[in-house]
Amino acid sequence: MNHRVGRGARGLAALALTLSAGLTAAQEVPFYPLDEVKPGQKGVGRTVFAGTQVVDFDVEVIGLLENFGPKQSMVLARLSGGPLAETGVIAGMSGSPVYIDGKLLGAVAYGFPFSKQTIAGITPIGEMVDAAKAAPAAPRAASARFPASAFGPEAFALPLSRAALVAPFVEPGRLAAAARVPRTDVGGGPGPALAPLHLPLAFSGFDRGAFEAARGLFESLGFAPVFTASPRGVPPGPLPDLSPGGAVGVSLVEGDFDLSATGTITHIDKGRVYAFGHPFYNLGPTRFPMKKAYVFDVFPSLYQSWKISSPASEAVGTMDQDRATAIAGPLGPAPRMIPVTVTLKTSRGDERRFELRVVEDELFTPVLAYLSVYSVLQANERAYGTQTVRLEARLALEGRPEVRVEDLLTESNPSLLASGLAAAPLAYLMANSLEPVRVSGLTITAESYEDERSARLERVWVEAPGRLRPGTTVSIKSALRGFRGDVSVESVPFRIPDSAPAGNYTLLVADGDALTLFEQRELRQRYEPRNLDQLIRAINGLRRSDRLYYRLVRLEDGAVVGGEWLPALPPSMLSVLGATQGAEPLVRTRTASAWDFELPLPFAVRGSRSLPFVVER
Repeated sequence: MNHRVGRGARGLAALALTLSAGLTAAQEVPFYPLDEVKPGQKGVGRTVFAGTQVVDFDVEVIGLLENFGPKQSMVLARLSGGPLAETGVIAGMSGSPVYIDGKLLGAVAYGFPFSKQTIAGITPIGEMVDAAKAAPAAPRAASARFPASAFGPEAFALPLSRAALVAPFVEPGRLAAAARVPRTDVGGGPGPALAPLHLPLAFSGFDRGAFEAARGLFESLGFAPVFTASPRGVPPGPLPDLSPGGAVGVSLVEGDFDLSATGTITHIDKGRVYAFGHPFYNLGPTRFPMKKAYVFDVFPSLYQSWKISSPASEAVGTMDQDRATAIAGPLGPAPRMIPVTVTLKTSRGDERRFELRVVEDELFTPVLAYLSVYSVLQANERAYGTQTVRLEARLALEGRPEVRVEDLLTESNPSLLASGLAAAPLAYLMANSLEPVRVSGLTITAESYEDERSARLERVWVEAPGRLRPGTTVSIKSALRGFRGDVSVESVPFRIPDSAPAGNYTLLVADGDALTLFEQRELRQRYEPRNLDQLIRAINGLRRSDRLYYRLVRLEDGAVVGGEWLPALPPSMLSVLGATQGAEPLVRTRTASAWDFELPLPFAVRGSRSLPFVVER
């Protein structure tokens, strides 16, 4: 593609020479006053269309749009030169600086999709700098802004179930609907609107199927996902230092996978970089790596053309502000990222290990972990047909017990379920409304089998020597029908406690989700964990699919006290707790547990059965 420099730019050769001097010159460029902007004014913009060379393009002011946002303005301009006549305004030009009379006006940041003319919105540089003056990023206060809306009002209700835990990751559109925020557009009705240029989001190292699954989510978040080369595809040799008009990358994932967005630098002042002219996602204070970037070429499109680009391997700074009119951050050390290790034992007996790092953010971290695990499973195992995945995920927290989930997944698309289960504890804990947490790392081990290891509970009965009395030992039989129709019988011995009172009992034999549903119905009201330790215990106590759970209950009051399930409290203790002022809240249940047991199985089991019987004295 022939990237010619516009004729108007040659008239500003002295300015181009000054700007090419780098950081020192960029600090000296004055800002152009908005009150002097007039239709017909000519200016010059700077960006990269290929490689790392910053070139000029022509700018003609159409007018000034006041109150584009609350006390925000937008300069409307027509762009020309280079490939723009063929491509229109390009995704990846976000942040391209525009100068009038040697003064910095602002950043190319908005465009009209499907436009026949290269008309762009320019965010004034003063508004970019003002928006990024907030304090540097600090650990974000705990909130449930994103995951709570994805999980619904029952997000942190006890007891937890695996189905509720993974639902936002496996139900189509639920994550996108929860995370999406309105975009700032101009105009209404069916016509086109002036909207922020999409940010090219380059997926490298990911499985193609995982990329396709992620495309819709990230498009709904305002990105332009592209499947591209890894940073090692960048030509050898050091890339030039960051400068106005140069390409800049913001990384979300590093390591064996790479996920980065690319835009353009608008201004550098005293080692602080301002870019994009619109938000990355308007996250406020952030700690995302900022990198140099290489532009391979421009891909023309009728909807919106985009730069084919890739970031460098090493970070050169930190994006610490993500605001409505700009991103900004200092040059220098890279920010802390969360290490993630995924080890897969394949159905063919191989073992593969993936090392990556993801950004620390309550919105993006769970989604990125989910996509990474899903990509590993999709790339190395069958995408269709019967499959079983055994998963173990361990989440290390600073100053807190380890969070651990384990399960055997056999339902439709077990790779998707396993990925959601690995990422869900991150979503719960990073966005909890109890207190902030700091994640030290996530370790995931998955083992895949090319068959379905499942069974259904069909029948339960009790073999007893005669009358059921305290001290009697009985054998509880459970008939399980496997995926291919084979039947097995599991036997569990049970000794009726000597202290068991005479009366009617019910034996419940169930899978983990069915027993959890029984407990939720017993509570008869929504109950939330009282502190972070309770939430961690609830996640660690998540029931597994490869277990058969036994519970003997009688019609007698039980209770949940302070978030702790206490189903066998004596009536006298219940009375004391219910009458004590200032004590932990007490929720009464209709039944009390006389015996609990779980039976490990080599397959996942579904179903539940209840069996009534009478104990005599």
